[in-house]
Amino acid sequence: MTTSKRNLSFDIARAMAIYLVIIGHSMTGLWGTWQSNFVFAANLPVFFIISGYFYHSKKMKDVIQTGINTLLIPFFIVTILYIGLRTIIGEFVQHIHYLDFQTLLPLIYGNGATAHSPFGFDLSSHAGAVWFLPTMFIANIIFHLLMKSNKEFIRFIIVIILFGTGYTLAQYAYFPWSIQAALEVQIYYIFGYWLAKIVKKYSEKKVFTNLPLLIVGLVFWIMSATSGTYELNRGLADNMLMAVLGGIGSAVVLLGIAFFIEKHWQKLANLLSYVGQYSLVLLCIHSMDIGLLDSKIMHFFQSQAWFLKDSLIAYIGLMLARILYTTFFTWILLKIKFIYQLFVDRNFPLKKL
Repeated sequence: MTTSKRNLSFDIARAMAIYLVIIGHSMTGLWGTWQSNFVFAANLPVFFIISGYFYHSKKMKDVIQTGINTLLIPFFIVTILYIGLRTIIGEFVQHIHYLDFQTLLPLIYGNGATAHSPFGFDLSSHAGAVWFLPTMFIANIIFHLLMKSNKEFIRFIIVIILFGTGYTLAQYAYFPWSIQAALEVQIYYIFGYWLAKIVKKYSEKKVFTNLPLLIVGLVFWIMSATSGTYELNRGLADNMLMAVLGGIGSAVVLLGIAFFIEKHWQKLANLLSYVGQYSLVLLCIHSMDIGLLDSKIMHFFQSQAWFLKDSLIAYIGLMLARILYTTFFTWILLKIKFIYQLFVDRNFPLKKL
């Protein structure tokens, strides 16, 4: 499948975003710093904004079917595989009994972090980076229902209500499939939808090369990073207003960079557009990586950085290694027809009627 010229910049932006996900998860010793906040402010909002940008009315049956094929089935496959491998490693290598209620819970709950549930039990294990998939499944459905209203003002009011509801729920507990986050990110969807209308009026070039707009976006992004952490999977932030502005601002900047790459660096654009096209597959592979290998790989790079007396080289090495082998494994696995169908084909295994 080739990427159309019209969508190339957006695939490049997706590629940069998924690489920011990998980079963020490789900064374990820097979490809570402005550098880590800078990365996490930008790595996921752009996906929701792009979804809103390319919104077009669909039958709800098609929205659900596509979501099951491309989001839920990959989520369950990766989670089951991860639990299975952890169980095997635990039983036969570490001699630890791993499989129990707590380790099976993320398969159903889909939580991306340890937290308290509203049902009286703690979430001491989590699904990893693939928490994003069921959350986006729910968020897509909510947005398509929201867009049933033809009045722009009513849509905006509903988005604000949904955002407030999600934020309120997030203060209370971590809900299944990060429902609190699915409600909050409607603000990103509607911004993407509005952005598409602006681009239609003025053109991509005038919007994505608008220097004042890009500067404002970057300022919001930096201000968000310095205002505290943003845990989108929980729906929490130290400063939620700045977190949202940072998410929007970072998406504008990433799209601006992507547009520049498309116009001036064709070879890099082609490579990144491929990565962006299959960014959710990279997310699945990365989720397995951080669940099974994270501590061992980080320890290795730190042990190799002794001669600089600084762990920065360890972080940089880990980031580059993860980006390279995650991209390579994605390319290899997608050569297998059955895997391609499971993770990419929008009509498999549920066929359109």
